[in-house]
Amino acid sequence: MTEGILIGGLVILGGLVASYMKTHPFYSHKTQKYKENYQRKLQDILSHTYDSTDAYWLSRAIADNIFDFGTRTYHDYHVERYEKRAKSERPHLFEMHVEEPRILCEHLTERAVELKVPISAFSMHMRYLWQEYLVPVGRLTPASVDRLPGSSLYVTELKNLPVSQEDMQIFMHKTGQA
Repeated sequence: MTEGILIGGLVILGGLVASYMKTHPFYSHKTQKYKENYQRKLQDILSHTYDSTDAYWLSRAIADNIFDFGTRTYHDYHVERYEKRAKSERPHLFEMHVEEPRILCEHLTERAVELKVPISAFSMHMRYLWQEYLVPVGRLTPASVDRLPGSSLYVTELKNLPVSQEDMQIFMHKTGQA
């Protein structure tokens, strides 16, 4: 009898947790796995400089900013405490080689399609990431983003971002693509 009650309680609790995970913004997007993988890689790199707790929350704040296009899709006190420090780490991300720029560009474009990010917000965010040597834009936009379903407007915007020849050479040199 008690075993039945215990098992029933566990099933109900499991159902509640599963329903919460479906509704929480942190788990409701298919492209969340890209964000989590980026955060995990960044955390491993930052753990050489920061203690494990700081590395986790700092990597989470940076990944949230990058993959949520500079907006907050959920509120977390811990992440918000690290946002200022995350902004100071962002200019050094390209040196850490967390993700290949081409791959990050693909993942962010796919996420923008899924989140239905306004084109202007996408363009501005990608421009900032370009200036930090994290994603290629303009003529360097990877051809693979063309194949993403629903990405045509985003890809056109990426390709139309103004980039000088000198900026392209600097980007290629700093990202090791030269």
